[in-house]
Amino acid sequence: MKAKIWLANFLIIVISVLSVLGYGVYKLDPFFHYRKPDLEKYYYTLNNQRSQNDGICKHFDYDTLITGTSMTENFRTSEADEMFGCNSIKVPYSGGSYKEINDNIERALIANPNLKMIIRCLDMDNFFDSSNKMRLDLGEYPIYLYDDNLFNDVEYLLNRDVIFGRVYQMILDSKKEGGQTGITSFDDYSRWQESYVFGINAVSPEGVTNESMEQVHLTDEEKEIIKQNISLNVINIAEKYPDVEFYYFYSPYSVVLWNKWKTRGKLYKVLEAEEYITKLIVPHKNIHLFSFNTRTDITTDLNNYKDNGHYATWINSLILKWMRDEQYRLTEDNCEDYLKEVYEFYTTFDYTSINGQEDYEADFYAAALLNEELTGITPLNVLNSDNIVSVKNGGECIKDEEICSISFDVDLDEGYNYLYFEGQKITDSGMLVVYVYNSKGEIVEKKEINYSDFDNEIHQYVIDLSNVRGEINVVLNSGFIDSVEGFKSDYRFCEIYMY
Repeated sequence: MKAKIWLANFLIIVISVLSVLGYGVYKLDPFFHYRKPDLEKYYYTLNNQRSQNDGICKHFDYDTLITGTSMTENFRTSEADEMFGCNSIKVPYSGGSYKEINDNIERALIANPNLKMIIRCLDMDNFFDSSNKMRLDLGEYPIYLYDDNLFNDVEYLLNRDVIFGRVYQMILDSKKEGGQTGITSFDDYSRWQESYVFGINAVSPEGVTNESMEQVHLTDEEKEIIKQNISLNVINIAEKYPDVEFYYFYSPYSVVLWNKWKTRGKLYKVLEAEEYITKLIVPHKNIHLFSFNTRTDITTDLNNYKDNGHYATWINSLILKWMRDEQYRLTEDNCEDYLKEVYEFYTTFDYTSINGQEDYEADFYAAALLNEELTGITPLNVLNSDNIVSVKNGGECIKDEEICSISFDVDLDEGYNYLYFEGQKITDSGMLVVYVYNSKGEIVEKKEINYSDFDNEIHQYVIDLSNVRGEINVVLNSGFIDSVEGFKSDYRFCEIYMY
């Protein structure tokens, strides 16, 4: 009898504990399975695409959806909102197949009647996938978050990683005085830009060759596979929702990947697949299909790439602008000319010509050079500007009142996004110090390098200001008082530009 009572009490305790834990997950709902986030009480970290994207699509407020593979992870929804006058979310699926991404789009359209625009990348590397391919090699799908079966929600409600890895920490953080609330911005969600370096030394440090295998062509069997994939996972959704505008674009890979196709004998097949897919898509008037493969100034410049396929965030920015302006859109009237131009370039290009290409010391210099096309603003040569002044005390970045610094003001709302400068340590103790202040006098960006960490050569620097708006004051220090009494050291700025 006592054993039965003990067992009953034990079960009651276990059920009670599990109920409390499950309720905690249900209430905070870090994967948004049941509701939108409570941004007034908790902070929600976005970092699990497969577990969070479906909930984002079901419960967030938006009228534009940006989706695709890692080719879309560097998009900034703030830029899309400004360019298109929309309210967008970004839900990428890194490595996702056409089916996985299309299934997500369809679920979003069912859940959100206000959804009016889809921005999606069509990865050229996935042209030959079957229509039902799912990336099971990337790990198990959390099916319990996608279906309508309430019973298997226990896999979410009693998930150890969710309880202790998310909910518990969210509760602790919410109880801290002045604790942060809110959510990861969609600009930052899945963004990988800052984690990589760019240029030929990252993409192809050993260089490329012009060697190639005998080229094979697209077969009728492959055409049938492509037609089924594109019909089911690209075209049908547009036909089903004629009032929604679909902005699709081919991923603009670098010439190193095009050369890889060539060396493996696949180049003609890829080009023929692109032609076949293009002619399947362009008759559909609510599909805006774009290709930027004719922007060979970009695809041949490896300073825009971290590897042979993944382009930098400034290319994402240009893609949004081009789509807004209907540049490089493929239509029934112009696609033949486009296809001929792409075929001619990538089949005859001397791929070895990129060997020895300059690799910018400052990766964002490539972004700076393209900024005029993005914003229309002409680069400003600061040293030739009437706006420049020399100051003896510009704030905390000035080490000594006797040291003169360069200071200038600029309005970033005019379209400037990058501060570029070249600098050189003149004496052994010259130190690089640059501060950027907003109109409130707050430091919004800075660059400090101790004199012991670099040599006496001229170096290139870029400060990314694309997340800063309004008027700013820039102060560049020309030196500081060394720890050795009375010994002044100097740092010289050779070039200063606003791009």
